[in-house]
Amino acid sequence: MRTLMLHGHSTSSFIFKAQSGPFRSKLGNSFQWEFLDGPYTCPPPRGLKMVMWKAYKWMEKPGIESIKKSVEWLQKYIDKNGPFDCVCCFSKSSSIVVALLLYHARDVANGSTKPLPFKSAVFINGNLECSVLEDLGLPVTKEAKDTQAKVEEMVKAKVDAMSNLASSLVKPSGLWDDTSQLLHDPDSLPPPSSCFGLDFTSFPPDSFINIPTVHMYGGKDPIFTSSIQLAYLCNPDKRVMYDHEGGHDVPRTPDVVADMAAQFRKLDKELRSTNPK
Repeated sequence: MRTLMLHGHSTSSFIFKAQSGPFRSKLGNSFQWEFLDGPYTCPPPRGLKMVMWKAYKWMEKPGIESIKKSVEWLQKYIDKNGPFDCVCCFSKSSSIVVALLLYHARDVANGSTKPLPFKSAVFINGNLECSVLEDLGLPVTKEAKDTQAKVEEMVKAKVDAMSNLASSLVKPSGLWDDTSQLLHDPDSLPPPSSCFGLDFTSFPPDSFINIPTVHMYGGKDPIFTSSIQLAYLCNPDKRVMYDHEGGHDVPRTPDVVADMAAQFRKLDKELRSTNPK
């Protein structure tokens, strides 16, 4: 199983290797991991400057045109270095992968014969950009856009406030334990008809992502709202939803790490059964 690994905003493949190391170490040699840096350089978060001098981001600036440029860049990389059985995204990189998959589906509906960029996807604390949905003509409310802006600002404030973010790469911290300001109930999921401003029951059937997906999200994560929206945008018969009960980071507790590895094994088994060599 060959997986393309995409880091979060303002970090790097080096950091994502460290973050994903615990669950990857439980998987055998049949699992291959290819790490990729985002297309744009940026300063690292204050708490990471002790371990990295250069960071990368997935969009040059906010907005749909920037997203489209990054989608084109990622597609060119896949064309040159693929194919990949799976893509594993943390946080902001999910936005570009989701956009790539949605635009690919639109192009296929219009006659394109280009193959899928990935056979499956794993989203860790995934992120969905409302501007992509709007660009595709899907209904997006002001509530959905306001919620997206608020939770992204909450995550930024949390990270900026942490004096030593690097330490959280090797052991969990209490950064996300205060849930008093969250815009969601960590213990319950909204209905698809009212998911933080999006009504997925009103979306056309061909607007959903139709490959096997795994969604690992945390109830303490402000971006839980966007992670659930992303999950609901995927075919419910082909998706797995897993609450790691943490915040906006890659989980490293032993039980959750074992569960994450198990999800990759199940996904690999599913792909082998549907795509025998």
